[in-house]
Amino acid sequence: MRTTYYIALLISIFFCTPLKSQNYVGEQIFGFTVSPLIPIDYFGAGPLALNADYSNIELSTKLGYQFGMVLRSVKSKNIALESGILFCRRNYKFSGNSFYKGSSSSDIGDFGYINYSLPFSGVVFIQLSDQLFMNTSLGGAIDFYASAVASSSNQNIIQHFSERARWINASVNASIGIELRDKNAGIFYIGSQVNIPISTILVTRFDYYYDGVGGDFDDYERTFLRGNFFNIQLKYFLPLGLEKKKD
Repeated sequence: MRTTYYIALLISIFFCTPLKSQNYVGEQIFGFTVSPLIPIDYFGAGPLALNADYSNIELSTKLGYQFGMVLRSVKSKNIALESGILFCRRNYKFSGNSFYKGSSSSDIGDFGYINYSLPFSGVVFIQLSDQLFMNTSLGGAIDFYASAVASSSNQNIIQHFSERARWINASVNASIGIELRDKNAGIFYIGSQVNIPISTILVTRFDYYYDGVGGDFDDYERTFLRGNFFNIQLKYFLPLGLEKKKD
């Protein structure tokens, strides 16, 4: 019983003692972000197996990247709003093989697709120590897509063409992470995020020349890509003192 009493007392002291906090209430903080887009098999981002008469192709994601500027508007000790502008490049790879009239072939290739994004999200902070905070956020983005892209495989056996499904789309994102706040050095954040467009971003087609370049080929049906991704977010916000000196 005595041990239980002391544990309860320590917990009460921890939660009832106010922590010193750099909460930036009422401030707007300017920052930068960079994020590698991680190829994974979850969240609808797994590889696609495509088949035709004499060949088959596998399409999957590669490591991509995203970077840009962010603006945080702190509404209270525990809540903030974030917005910004981002450049995003999704990368894909494809490989194929065929067997026709006793001969076989195989080839690989890749392509990238670019979009610009205007994200917005609500952020909730949970204070862990004087300078350390855990963040969770939920929001969306308005995405603008670049024009169509085309590419060939290494040996020109596979021809690829992707056109944007629409020039503007929206996406939903959710993230969780931790940040370290220092009034002199700024705010350093690391976390993870899932981004899910609400509809198709790309309409992709392949031609596989199973009888040699310029010969007979399999004309694949259109494939609709959603573009879901998982990333590791890195953010840095400038210290307020530096921002005010610039003003």
